Amino acid sequence: MGLSRQLRITFFGTALVVAAFSTGISFLFFLVYLLGILMAGSWWYARRGLRGMRAGYHVLNPRAQVGEVLEAVYRVDNGTGWSKPWVELSNDSTLPAPLPGRAIGIRANGSRQWLAKVTLLRRGSFRLGALRVRTGDPFGLFTTEMVVGRPTSIVVFPKVVELPNWRLPPSPVDGTTPARRRYEASSPLVSTVRPYVYGDPYNRIHWLSSVRHGELHVKEFDLEQTADLWLLLDLERSAHAGTGADASVETAVSAAASIAVQTLGENRAVGITVSARRQQHFTPDRGTRQEQKVLNLLANVQADGAVPLAEMVSGTITQLRRGMTLGIVTGSTERDWVRALASLRRRGIAVVVVLLDRWSFAAMDPDEHAGELAAVRHALAEYAIEYHLVRAGDDLATALGGRSARRAPTPRERARAHA
Repeated sequence: MGLSRQLRITFFGTALVVAAFSTGISFLFFLVYLLGILMAGSWWYARRGLRGMRAGYHVLNPRAQVGEVLEAVYRVDNGTGWSKPWVELSNDSTLPAPLPGRAIGIRANGSRQWLAKVTLLRRGSFRLGALRVRTGDPFGLFTTEMVVGRPTSIVVFPKVVELPNWRLPPSPVDGTTPARRRYEASSPLVSTVRPYVYGDPYNRIHWLSSVRHGELHVKEFDLEQTADLWLLLDLERSAHAGTGADASVETAVSAAASIAVQTLGENRAVGITVSARRQQHFTPDRGTRQEQKVLNLLANVQADGAVPLAEMVSGTITQLRRGMTLGIVTGSTERDWVRALASLRRRGIAVVVVLLDRWSFAAMDPDEHAGELAAVRHALAEYAIEYHLVRAGDDLATALGGRSARRAPTPRERARAHA
């Protein structure tokens, strides 16, 4: 029972006992005995209130995404012949919005079951504690409780957006002849044959077709996008702005998760490097296991890194091999990391950048920093690096699924960049 009620009952009982023994009035003694019986009965009822009770809960989706609804099934069984007019059930939780508790009544030898729901508002790893069951006497003088079950771990993944129009750029290759470019970026699947032209490799000649047509024919291969994707998620503090669910880091993490899931769904290998407080990376791999590893990593990272993107790029490009795509998600307006990408085309490595206008995520005038953003966009266009610009409030599926915004800035933007 509450402390205030306990103090009132103690004060009233003490005053009644003192008055009864001081005055010797029999009615006061009757009240003392009645109060004693009431207190003893209430204590006994509360102590026995949870006997024969069984309770538990089960979380249906302990792995979910931001915006989804966490669901848990609760069940309470009363195995005694006495009804329970009041039983309260609740969980301790580190979730931003915990699962709602409930106070119910249970008939004799009955049971109650219900579904509790709560919308997940923030990514991360959380803990849902054991079930706390509490009951008391009808007068609310005494309570008793028990804790059943074990804590449950809840992982809230970043929001994953479907990107039906997202495509990885094909890898650039050395050489200037169309034939060389076609074969270097081709898949092992033959689509057709065609007449031989100067510059075609001899190992592509299809001899049966050449004999049948009386002239040399070569095999034509389907063009294929790059097989592997290596994502760099820039979480340096200075590269992000905004707070809470509207911060640029949340959009960056969601973009990285969406791209990774989309690419893995195409049976391509995905690797990732994250420059948070502790730099973490997974080498490229395929399948559901890799998807879960990437999503678990992205569920808990924050924009608390101190490694500049240029240093991060320099440390990663040595691990890239020909035919891969390097994907960068950043809000950095420094240009040194763009220059660090210039050599990748010569190595047959494609690059695509998701560039966040971080100032649009903060309560600041976007025109004040438009020059910095225009300078980065100009540098990307100068090195022919494809990029997608994402601003606060943009739909990720549209921003990442449409045509890449690889173009030179307007004269006004260029003037701001050089101002």
